[in-house]
Amino acid sequence: MLGIVFAVSQFFLMSSFQRIEEQYAREMVERTTNAFNNQLESLNRLNLDWASWDDTYAFVQNPSDHYDYVKSNFTDSTFTNNKLNFIFVINNEGQTIYGKGFDLDAEVETDMPSELLEHIMSKALTFHGDVEEYTAGIILLPQGPLLVSSQPILTSNDEGPIRGTFVMAQYFDEAMINGISDAVHLPLTIARVDDTEMPAAFSVARLSLSTESPLFISRESVKTVAGYALLKDIYGEPALMFRVEMPRDVTAQGQALMIYFILAVCGLAIVYVYVVNVFVGRVVIARLERVGHFVNTISISGDLSTNLPTRSNDELTVLERNINRMVDKLQEQQEELNKELEERKKMAQKLKEMATHDFLTGLPNRILLIDRFNIASALAHRNQDRLAVMSLDIDHFKTINDTLGHDIGDKLLIGFGARIGGIIRASDTLARIGGDEFVLLVLETNHKEDTSVIAQKIIDSFKEHFSVDDQWVYLSTSIGIAIYPDDGVDLETLLKKSDAALYYSKGHGRNKFKFFSDGDVWLAGDRKSNNG
Repeated sequence: MLGIVFAVSQFFLMSSFQRIEEQYAREMVERTTNAFNNQLESLNRLNLDWASWDDTYAFVQNPSDHYDYVKSNFTDSTFTNNKLNFIFVINNEGQTIYGKGFDLDAEVETDMPSELLEHIMSKALTFHGDVEEYTAGIILLPQGPLLVSSQPILTSNDEGPIRGTFVMAQYFDEAMINGISDAVHLPLTIARVDDTEMPAAFSVARLSLSTESPLFISRESVKTVAGYALLKDIYGEPALMFRVEMPRDVTAQGQALMIYFILAVCGLAIVYVYVVNVFVGRVVIARLERVGHFVNTISISGDLSTNLPTRSNDELTVLERNINRMVDKLQEQQEELNKELEERKKMAQKLKEMATHDFLTGLPNRILLIDRFNIASALAHRNQDRLAVMSLDIDHFKTINDTLGHDIGDKLLIGFGARIGGIIRASDTLARIGGDEFVLLVLETNHKEDTSVIAQKIIDSFKEHFSVDDQWVYLSTSIGIAIYPDDGVDLETLLKKSDAALYYSKGHGRNKFKFFSDGDVWLAGDRKSNNG
């Protein structure tokens, strides 16, 4: 019987714990991948601020007439403050107008690696098909892996024609790896895919990783489980592998619980045999059989909430009380394990929320906006209702960032979203999809006048100033409006048309709204960031 109890416990309990352990490991690998992508996104956003700037636009066209641009902007502090190792400015003819390498440890200018220059001149970094196209990713150099961002050089209003390419790069060094490790609270190790002497554990994992299976979980010892994933370079080829290591806490607790239970059952069996041999009597045997039945019931059902009833004060009663104490202890451990599993479910829910909400404002992001639009448009189609898609941005926000700084700019973005959120209905959705770009999805807008009232109410709400760091800041907003299904039935089409109406509003004085259906609105190009 003990063998059966052990086998059943091993099969059902341990397999369950191992599934939980693998799911947790996968979530941690995905969390690490997101942390790396956030690092790359930060570099790309910094590069966008420099590439979409009138001063850069003028410099790349006439370098000799704008020498002060280099002198005042590409200082050593620019590299140290932003942790950059390389900056390049390249014109449309492929000529490097400006290039500088910087050693962050020694804080001195350094030579450009010839291998990097070969990558810089490749079309993967210098060709941009339109103002929206950019490149960001990894380049492998003999000196180490490099994070690189390439943006088309545009005006401060993100307008063309494209005059060249602005490239920023930083080594993916030990400090950056430690930063990601601290962010995910797990040990992190990186290996190059082209390293012929990579550690054996990486070599084994590499055989199981591919484009179709970019993630691999390995139980490497009784105490640790490791997760592996591939990171691709700018050419779409595998460049780096990373490994995160996690303690096998869930399995360890499950094993401890199972061993404790089995030992308890063994102890009870020994006591049972002893009592049967010493006290021969129908009452004694009946009571021991009741104890054995109770233990068997627990081992099969796993229900630890019941106790043996105790009626007298003899030796068997002491045994029953000890069994009850043992069951109570097992129940406590089960509750602790359930509590930990619940906390991990909450962590998984938080990670899911991070994937569908903007990290700065807490508003829905593009992913959640698309999901809510699909639901709302299906309902509107069935009920023959209309929806309004409003594109909003902050007038002159680029100037605000340049003059007051990005910290105040971030606080104003939060305040901007909060003020609109206090006006709209709970059924409507306000999303931030990038920079100072916001999209408002308004349900059941069957009359144009109702939509106009909402848009004007939003504009009027910004007559009141924002108080940020003891400063009064006044904002205004321009709004472009497209109507479902009159202007389109898919979100991408509606966003293009609401953006076109937005640019019309900005081009005709700002601080106003415009319907795409009013006419005089030109639909040109894809949706893009607007910092004006």
